[in-house]
Order: sequence, then C-alpha cells, then structure tokens
Amino acid sequence: MISTEQGVYLQFFDEGEPADRELPPLGPFELLIIRHNRIIGDREQVEHDMLGVGSVERWLEAELELRRALGDEPGGVRRSHMRIRAPRGDIIVRFYDYAGDEAPKVPELGPFYALTVGKREVRADDKLIAIRSTDMSPWTLTDAIRPGIAGINKADFSVFSLSVREPHGVTQQPPPQAPPVAVYTPPPVVSAPAQAAPLAPAPTPAQPVASEDAAPPGEFVERRKIQREVYVARPLPAQSDEQLTPADVNLILRVDKLKQQELAQQLMVERLRKSQHIDPESSLRTEAIESVPMRFQPPVKERDRAAAEAAEEEYEEVPFTTRVLELLWAARIFLVTGLVLLAIVAAYGYINSSASPVARQRPLTRAAMNEKVETNDWRYMVISVERPLRIGTVRPTTGGFVVVHVAVTRKTSDGAPPDPNDFVLIDPVSGQVLALPLNSDVYTAGPKWATRYSVGVAIDDQVVFDVGPNVRGLELLIKPVNAQVRLPDP
Repeated sequence: MISTEQGVYLQFFDEGEPADRELPPLGPFELLIIRHNRIIGDREQVEHDMLGVGSVERWLEAELELRRALGDEPGGVRRSHMRIRAPRGDIIVRFYDYAGDEAPKVPELGPFYALTVGKREVRADDKLIAIRSTDMSPWTLTDAIRPGIAGINKADFSVFSLSVREPHGVTQQPPPQAPPVAVYTPPPVVSAPAQAAPLAPAPTPAQPVASEDAAPPGEFVERRKIQREVYVARPLPAQSDEQLTPADVNLILRVDKLKQQELAQQLMVERLRKSQHIDPESSLRTEAIESVPMRFQPPVKERDRAAAEAAEEEYEEVPFTTRVLELLWAARIFLVTGLVLLAIVAAYGYINSSASPVARQRPLTRAAMNEKVETNDWRYMVISVERPLRIGTVRPTTGGFVVVHVAVTRKTSDGAPPDPNDFVLIDPVSGQVLALPLNSDVYTAGPKWATRYSVGVAIDDQVVFDVGPNVRGLELLIKPVNAQVRLPDP
C-alpha cells in the first residue's frame, strides 16, 4: 500500500546497491534542510509499508542511518546518496544560505516527483540542477530547470511538499478519493389532528443544509478530517491484526526492546568517551587498539566479520595469467640482471672469437719475402712473384699480370679456408688492387688455388692481380694477419 500522507519521504542508498539490500523510506517529513554533511528535519508520526520493508531489521537499520544523518548517532552516514520522494509528486526545492541568505535569491524550483542527492550533484527527475566540487563547497546551480540561475552558488537547500502548505483564508478542496460527508437531516414531525391543532403559519420550502462547498468566497473553512489507513512498524496494543500471530508480535516487541537497549548503551558509551577524551573514530576501526579501553573497542562481531572478509579476499582464486604476470614483475630485477650478464658474456665471446672481425684487427706489421706470418689457425709465407703478359688465352686490361706464390699451411681444423679476397696489392701510384676472384678464367688457364687443406701441410696458392708489368714498389697486404710484404721489382 502506498501512503497518501502529505510530506516527503527520505531513503538512504548507495549506487549499484541491489534492490533487496535497499533501506526502506522514512517519513513523512514536513521539511528537510540539507547542509553540507548534516540533515535537519522533523516528523510527527511514522508511516511505513510493511510489504516493502522485507524485514524489521532493515527498518531499524534505516532508522539508525537517519539518526546518524541528523547527528543523533556517532559515526556519520554510511550510504553516500539520498532519495527524496513525495506520494503526490509535488516536491519543492529552495536553495539559500543557512547562515543568512545573500543576493541573488533563487526562486523555488519544482514541483518534482523525486529528488536524488549525491556527494557532488543534485538531480530532480533525472535532471541535473546543482553540482559542487568538494563536500564543503557551495552548490552551483544549473539552468536545466529554470533559465537565468546558472552559476549561482548557494550553500544549503530545503525540500518540502507543496501539499503541506496551507495558506490561511483559502478554502481547501477535499482530495478526490475522500468519501462524501454525511449531513444530518432531522426526521419528519407527525402533526396532530386538525381539530386540536392551533393555527400555524404556512409552511415554507425547506432550505438546503449549508456545506463547506457553499461557503462564501474568502471565508476560512476548516478542511475535512479524513481517517486514513496507515501502516506502522509496530502495531498498537489495542489493535488486532489478523495477519500477525502472537509470536510475531512478541518477536517485534523483543526486537524493539533490544534496539532501545542498544541505543541506550551507545549513548552511555558516548558520554564516557567524551569524558575520557577518546577519539570517536576508534569505534569505526575493524581492528583492536591497545591504548583504548575495551568498552570503546569496535564490536567483536564486526571484527570477526572483517577478519572473515579479509580471509576470503586473501584466498580468492587468481587467474593463472595474472599470477604469471605478478611473478614476472616480482622477479624483474633478477631477469634484467641475467639478461645484462648474458649480453656481456656473448659480447666477450664474440670479441675473442677468431671469426670476429674485431678479433682479426691486429696492428700492421711488415714482413719480407720467405718470412712466415701466422694467425691462430693459418700460416702464410710469400715465396715468389711472376709477371706474365698473358695467361693462356686471357689478356690483361692493364698490359700484364702479377702472380704471387703464397705458401699456406693449416694449423688447426677450426679456421675457414683462405680466399683470394684475403690478399690486396698496394700500388704506390694507383692505390689498392684487388685480386681476381676464383671464378675468373685465369685460375683455369694457369695459376691454381687449392680447395682442400690438410693440417700441417704447406700448399702453394697463386694469387693473380691485373697490374702493369713495369710497376715498381708493389706491396702485398695479407689481411688475416694485417701484414705487408714488399715484392721485388722487375
């Protein structure tokens, strides 16, 4: 059943809270004043829909939340949002400064069906009408409802129902659902016989009985008093409710008694805390504090519940990929250190390797004919030089060839075989001259180049250069050993 009582109803909730966990609305309130983190309001009676409560404990929790919001209970509200509704959809909102309203004044806004108040915004029928940056900042109005008020700052606002207002001197019309008022009509009087009856004046037409609808305009008429059906949280002792059994009534009375005892204990503890200068926030902590007396510690049930929740969070199953990423992140220092050491070892081995170009960079040396120069894997010695004008049918491009006989000896089986590209002829006039490659026709016409080398056996390789026969001052550069050998002149 939805109550038709005049006023507004207040409900505390959190965003995303399931419907079965929401607290029931409380009211009706004739006026609610919202100030920063405090509510000022008053109500004369309590109405509640038993079908929408779900349980008496939820209604008691809603009452405790209201006491925190009004400042009657320590700790402050635990739900961040408020929902204000009126059964008749006639909510009026007025923004002002509680300490003293300053210009410009904001007109009353409304009527609205519902008003939602959050930490940073106020919405009326899903329209944003005010925002603020912090909990202590004033509200900044928008023009979503009324143009011309955007940007005005007001610290507080009040909420009330339009039906609560009763201007004096104005006739109040009864609600559409109100039953008609019964007008008393006196029974007819039986007249005596004509011969015994005295002469009576002629009867006049019956005058209609005056009602409040026929009252002259401008005259105040008291509104009708209608007996409303109201659901209360606890039935009165004199009333009998067929839906509640005696056991249910006893349970409700026992819960209410226990709640009153708990509130009395809290008030007593609060007085002791103030007298002993104990921080009120200590009761909000889930863990015990050694420096605080036991009576000011948080309840044991809450501590056990917090410990159980912490244990559930601790043993909550984590996906395998998440655990692998956490493990890699924890071992990031060791992984980076290992990669750096591996790079250093690889670089050191590459530098010291015989195949590395860095390892083959030796200081330039000079050697004579028939003088041995060697590396770790090979030994070289220039034996003789020939200067033919042609080799077989191959003719030179510069007028002649220079054939250098080099004795090559393998020392180990690890080194790569030599190649004509390992030899360069240095001409003091034209510069460096590269040897003819192995695929040249000169190596098939006359000079030979070995393809197999045995360890410890010297093999005569012939390197061919296309250089004029009369060039003097030639030197042979053996790149693997970085040595220059002066060749004899013709």
